[in-house]
Amino acid sequence: MRKDGGVTVNQGQLPEGQPQRRDSGLRVPARVWLFGGLIAALVLITATGGIRSWWAHRLHDMTGGSKPADYIIGLVVGLLPLIAVGLGALRSRGHGRFRRAWRMFYFGAAGFVITYLLSPSISRVLTSSSSRHVFEREVPSYLPGVFTGTGLWLALLVVLVARARSRRRARRNRLTDPRDATSRVIDV
Repeated sequence: MRKDGGVTVNQGQLPEGQPQRRDSGLRVPARVWLFGGLIAALVLITATGGIRSWWAHRLHDMTGGSKPADYIIGLVVGLLPLIAVGLGALRSRGHGRFRRAWRMFYFGAAGFVITYLLSPSISRVLTSSSSRHVFEREVPSYLPGVFTGTGLWLALLVVLVARARSRRRARRNRLTDPRDATSRVIDV
């Protein structure tokens, strides 16, 4: 090979003097690392319960201790999963049923997580947890609003599931009812 000449490389071999590249094969995308980091941060924040205390103090500062304002904000926070499902349905118009259902599920799950982060669960309220006391002290009407909103979307969910089951049952009975089936006589 001449010094001023071109370099030819055989397929699959590196030129002499080049370090060997290690191909790991499995590369984790950046969005997975970002999503995992976000989940880890949320777990660290909620493990201490500090976000609920912070939210109760900020809510008191925003509303100035107004009980109707506390209740309305609590109602909206309680209805966040339902609002998120509606936004997921609007954002996926024109797409297939499968994609629309998944988008509604993801949006609803995000709404549920936000509701969980901004209010104590019913079990913590019933067991006289410290996370309940900060809300009772700072924003006394907030938790009734959250639980009203949560109860509303749960009641709506029960009604929709019951309607879907009755429709499915009616459709199944309609297809298997022998009176509705037409009989065919074949004349030979």
